[in-house]
Amino acid sequence: MDFSKIGLFQLAGTRLDYLAQRQKLIAENVVNANTPDYTARDLKSFDAVLNGVRPVETARTAALHLTGGKPVTAFREAGKQDLWESTPSGNAVSLEQEMSKGSETRDAFALTTSLFQRNVQMLRMAWRNG
Repeated sequence: MDFSKIGLFQLAGTRLDYLAQRQKLIAENVVNANTPDYTARDLKSFDAVLNGVRPVETARTAALHLTGGKPVTAFREAGKQDLWESTPSGNAVSLEQEMSKGSETRDAFALTTSLFQRNVQMLRMAWRNG
């Protein structure tokens, strides 16, 4: 069975690749925390990767069925500053900000791998019982 043809596993793989690349950039930012004129870098939101994916909508199979409520949208923080601080040498790396981004990345990685493992377990159960 080729898991790469299942949409959920493709999405999980893409998400894991994104998180690995983000963790690499965070590590580079921490390493260059004392480099003059270095500005911290980060990837765009993972939502930018999903631009072509349409949200799932329920199908109305009869005219008497109710339509869904408001579509669920992701919460976005408005007005967040990219730079927390800057040193006199021009370095704009905040170790606190990098630790925060690292924690977010670690948690997202754990969630994605957990979902991946659970779906593999479900497929194994279906294969054994079917």
